[in-house]
Amino acid sequence: WIVPVPSRPAAARARGGDHVLVLCHRLAELLAVSGGHVAVAPALALSGGALDSVGLDAGERTTNLTGRVRARRAGLPPPGARVLLVDDVVTTGATLRVCRRVLESAAVTPVAALVLCDASAGRPAVAAAVQGR
Repeated sequence: WIVPVPSRPAAARARGGDHVLVLCHRLAELLAVSGGHVAVAPALALSGGALDSVGLDAGERTTNLTGRVRARRAGLPPPGARVLLVDDVVTTGATLRVCRRVLESAAVTPVAALVLCDASAGRPAVAAAVQGR
């Protein structure tokens, strides 16, 4: 299963749609061509009130997202499913950590994360976020 990290609704509207979700569908298509069987699960949503994370440090990003990222019951993979979390940019790892916790609370296990751009400057906390620590 591939689970996209949710975008703020205003950001998705400004971009003309949810680019991470589009990326996940394309990735699933490419894997299917090579014989892989992967499904996209839009399992996470971001409720209103979340700020743009630009300029926020890891703690501020975590505070900004805690309680605002929620599991979409209709979009969840089956309990016990192993998923790949996909995001566009990783900076502090806070978004990945929050998304991981929300999925785990819904009995879904993120086993890895894929990001398009690593802006973490090698911060150890980012690797820990992906590894579930």
